[in-house]
Amino acid sequence: MKINKIEKLIRLFLLGVLFFGISCSKDEVIPEDEIIEEEKEEEEVVENSLTYIYDVFNDHYFWLDEVPELDPNTYSSNEELLDALRYDEVDRWSFVADLDAYLALYEEAETKGYGVGMALDADNKLMVRFTYKNSPMGLAGVDRGWEIHKINDATVTALPDILGAFDTDSPVKFTFVDLIGDTVSSTMTRTDYNMNTVLHTSVIETESAKVGYLVFESFLDPSEAELIEAFTYFKEQNIDELIVDLRYNGGGSFQIAYQLATLVGGNDILNEPLASFIYNQNHTDENVTYGVMEADARSVNLDRLFFITTESSASASEFVINSMFPYKEVVLVGEKTHGKPVGMQVFASEDYNLALAPVTFQIVNAYGNGHFFNGIPVDYPEVDDIYHAWGDPQEACLRKALDIIDGNDVVAMKSVRLKPQGLPLKRGLQEITGAY
Repeated sequence: MKINKIEKLIRLFLLGVLFFGISCSKDEVIPEDEIIEEEKEEEEVVENSLTYIYDVFNDHYFWLDEVPELDPNTYSSNEELLDALRYDEVDRWSFVADLDAYLALYEEAETKGYGVGMALDADNKLMVRFTYKNSPMGLAGVDRGWEIHKINDATVTALPDILGAFDTDSPVKFTFVDLIGDTVSSTMTRTDYNMNTVLHTSVIETESAKVGYLVFESFLDPSEAELIEAFTYFKEQNIDELIVDLRYNGGGSFQIAYQLATLVGGNDILNEPLASFIYNQNHTDENVTYGVMEADARSVNLDRLFFITTESSASASEFVINSMFPYKEVVLVGEKTHGKPVGMQVFASEDYNLALAPVTFQIVNAYGNGHFFNGIPVDYPEVDDIYHAWGDPQEACLRKALDIIDGNDVVAMKSVRLKPQGLPLKRGLQEITGAY
């Protein structure tokens, strides 16, 4: 397979059922030429959105032999039909969405909600995992490690339906307990906002090294500028080690994944194969290998890379990690990843305002490895510590990575602490953002 430089991509790494954290829609600006537009041919008239979906699955779906024969017009909705077509034994990710919402998310990182990722801890406290800075929660100053104690003056533990409390366009009063134990109240209304995909950037000076720390939440088009800013800072600081925190990153655009891989891979991956995409039997002529042909002045040239992951780390996140194994010492801290070594193409129909994203290809690295449907295992297990702010050296996963860097004794065994449980997300765009 020929090695292609990534210039115009039509492939996306989209998350799926991945707990993808409490984020529900993460996307990136996707140029028009990255979307497969509906072909309008007189001899092939698409009767409706249901037949359109059925035809795409019968041609492009990766598990083509598993597509059932059925009459699409007997289904009451696009979602119901897609559920019938998906190969449930493996495919947790294929989805259908409104084209307008999809484009807003990927091209502008725009979505609607409160902008908060959440999890329940072992005591059933509703904890904030992260917020987007321009969202209602972010603008109110809410941050990682805060507890959402009350909603409309009712304690969270007394609510019969926590998720239902967030599903309203009416103003909602939230009462929080912040990191220092103070009670803070704020009334807000969910609204449209633009996500920031880089949640945190800092340089931590340890006993032995200057460590760059990046918390990256989604691979969306606006991520390009955010990553350039972050790695320009790391380059200026002349870091010795790098920790990339992908614990809630459920995926997104391959173009941005390729950018991040280039930035962390440095000179070691120049003129080398990065990943191969393998399609079904109808489209073997589309099989392709991507490589890095040009250096990025902002790339870091490090022998070792650290990644913090959870089961919400999926798709594009896993691609970046997997692509580094042939070239770097890669150290994973946290929990095994989601397990999505496949990607999707987005088939867009303006006539039906439809964005259809079926799994259409598998991704393998330069060694041909990429069958991690059960997730990529970690080297040093640790539970997601939702009680500390981003960049706090006492946060459990970050602490473990820093201890390894400093040569302190670190035991590679499962943490005895109970891990927080992320709230369920809808398959598709919400799984990408990971937020309500």
